[in-house]
Amino acid sequence: MPVEFARPDTVLELESEVEGRILIHGRGNTLRIGKNVVLTASIWLQGDGGLVEIGDGCNINGMIRTLRGDGGVLRIGRGTTINAAGISMHETGEINIGEDCMFSTDIHMDVSDMHPIYDRATGRRINPARSITIGDHVWLGTRVLVTKGAVIGAGAVIGAGSMVVGEIPPNVIAAGTPARVMRTGVEWRREFVEHIDPVADPRPSGFRAWLNRVIPLRPKASTNPRIFRA
Repeated sequence: MPVEFARPDTVLELESEVEGRILIHGRGNTLRIGKNVVLTASIWLQGDGGLVEIGDGCNINGMIRTLRGDGGVLRIGRGTTINAAGISMHETGEINIGEDCMFSTDIHMDVSDMHPIYDRATGRRINPARSITIGDHVWLGTRVLVTKGAVIGAGAVIGAGSMVVGEIPPNVIAAGTPARVMRTGVEWRREFVEHIDPVADPRPSGFRAWLNRVIPLRPKASTNPRIFRA
């Protein structure tokens, strides 16, 4: 096992042989790795009391790192594949990644902005950390940045080079900086097939109302209306 360093109070529950470096300098951390996992990512836990769980059948490459994120939680659902991602917690928060997700290369996400920003008049901090939630079967293209507080619905596809801010509904294609919905009612597959069986209405009840709430449509009088293709 390539556990280069772990404090005596670390809980290691490793059901797979791993190839990546594991360094756990924080106190009271727990690392759980499921069965049939290919882990070439480096894991470096500096915060205290954290939990990292990687589900069965995952293939993970890149870097997982916690710094000041005491009590931070990272869960990666079973069957998820990550070509290369930097997943970090500079502060306390949670990153929950669903099952059967597919992340390309140069993916980055963090629950904070890495450094605090304050309002000079009040002295109050204005950029607190916020957790990240990614649903099942989400595809992130190359160089996607997932910012603090982001929520990505199940089955969504995020285009290459996009920055995810706020909520992305399920079963859509979203792209841009910040990412905006380009097409709704999609379903992606890992394997190539000519077609899939059609679904009468793949959108959940109230989808359009939810979409309009998350990403308001511009008034019809606008000279540059936002177009949604269903």
